[in-house]
Amino acid sequence: MDVTYYLRFARKWAWLIVIAAFISGGMTFILNTGTPPTYQASVVMSIGSYLNQANPTASEVVLAQQLVATYIEVLELNDVLEATLEQVGLQGFPPSVLRSIVRASQIPETSLFRITVVNTDPQLAADIANALAEQLILTAPGLNATEQQRLESQRSERAQLEIMKRQFEDQQAELEQQIATTTDNDELVRLQARNNDLLREIRETSTVINSYDQSIDQLEQRANRLEILESATVPTNSSGVDLISASLAGGLIGAIIALSAVIALEYLDDVVRSSEIAVQSLGLPVMGAIMRIGKRTDTYNDRLVYNYPSMSPIAEGYRTLRTNLLFSGGNSGKGVYIITSPSPEEGKSMTTANLAITMALAGLQVLLVDADLRRPKMHEIFELENNVGLTTLLFADPSVNTLDGDSEDKMPTNLRQCLQNTSVPRLRVITSGFIPSNPTEILGSALMQRWIEAFRAAPNIDVVLIDSPPCLMVADATVLAATAKGDVLLVLDASKTRRGAAQKAKERFEQLGLEVKGIILNRLNPRDETYEYTYSYGYYYTPTSKTAPRGKSGSGRRERVQQAVEEREPAESTEE
Repeated sequence: MDVTYYLRFARKWAWLIVIAAFISGGMTFILNTGTPPTYQASVVMSIGSYLNQANPTASEVVLAQQLVATYIEVLELNDVLEATLEQVGLQGFPPSVLRSIVRASQIPETSLFRITVVNTDPQLAADIANALAEQLILTAPGLNATEQQRLESQRSERAQLEIMKRQFEDQQAELEQQIATTTDNDELVRLQARNNDLLREIRETSTVINSYDQSIDQLEQRANRLEILESATVPTNSSGVDLISASLAGGLIGAIIALSAVIALEYLDDVVRSSEIAVQSLGLPVMGAIMRIGKRTDTYNDRLVYNYPSMSPIAEGYRTLRTNLLFSGGNSGKGVYIITSPSPEEGKSMTTANLAITMALAGLQVLLVDADLRRPKMHEIFELENNVGLTTLLFADPSVNTLDGDSEDKMPTNLRQCLQNTSVPRLRVITSGFIPSNPTEILGSALMQRWIEAFRAAPNIDVVLIDSPPCLMVADATVLAATAKGDVLLVLDASKTRRGAAQKAKERFEQLGLEVKGIILNRLNPRDETYEYTYSYGYYYTPTSKTAPRGKSGSGRRERVQQAVEEREPAESTEE
């Protein structure tokens, strides 16, 4: 895919992405407007006793880390939550209210976990967090409050004993220096007695310290003991959502969702929407790309090309199609074109009619044949009688009943009777006639082939356009193409024809050894074309004078056709 594809994609879907971003960002802004600020208070707790040991074992550390998840689950029990509500004075509130504002998470790779409370009242958030920690300690099988107090007391007494022991040891060291230097026997006896008393005090103090150590070790050797390492403090800064940041984030999320959706749509969309896709999918040239003409509620006559200015994109599209057909070659003698489509309702008949009008306005003698013997449309488009037509001809021999006169006027009598003039000069139509019961056999008959040759031999016919049924629905179009030995043009609706249907339509003709001359891309959206194609639409000049009002009256049509002839013939005669 080249850069033009991405430019076309952006131009096509930018509006949807922008709208999705705007709606998502606006909804985020509205939902967060008026929301009171919230505050977070956290308390950090530890589990296990290895933090107080100089050399903890690996098993103690692993066990403590594994117990964290258990205590986080215990934190959400109704008993713990109800006791916390009662402690902070919120009796009567259901535990689910507290559960919705409490979050607990383990600090990675440690035996520590954090309890966080979110509330609009900062003081209440801190109180609830500390109360939760205290209630969790009470439910744990570790030290209770009395044992915890006893542990702290023994640690304090042991510390005092350690101080006393160091004092005794300092005094005993001084006495030993005095004993070493004294010469008085009485003083020496007194100093030695004092030294013995200090040694006894040191031994007794050491014995008491050892007993405290044993008691403390017994209390501390509990792997699932809970302890508050950091109590919750009253938060001063709110943790609410920033409106601008939230709105931008919401808009970005909306744009990403919309972009993902349109990418999925583009990926799943297999409609032949542009000339580039048509060429890549079918390997056939695009003879013409025609924009959508009129509205669905317009009549057939309202969608005829002579209702539009000669320099409009629609008229230029048909002129490009006409030029490509007339100068592409590959058709010996007069041009005979079989125009079909893969499926119904793809604009085949209207495209054929407008192509015939465009060729007639260029000075060509055009014969338009309605060979759709199942759902004929040409008599409705040009508002003609359908009493006689193609099926009438197919019951007559073109080689007899030739009229006398000038060579330009010589043609079979039956053909002259079936030809109907239109309001467009040089354009004559053969309607379908009555609907037969075996249209495929009639279109493939030898008599049909002889009438095609008669059309080619007629001196006052330059181009023959044959409107045929959809080729995937019935075999009429393929049989007619083999019989007429003309060029096949495949009309594709750029808004609905799928690639698979177009490829199957091409294969239908190739299986009979028939070649599709090219594609007519109908109902094209200019935004789906390449940059060069859509840019060229801005180059056309639209006259300030308006065309005659549209209507069904014959005089109105004649005025519009005459105006179209006056507008186009001088320029197109030079072109041709």
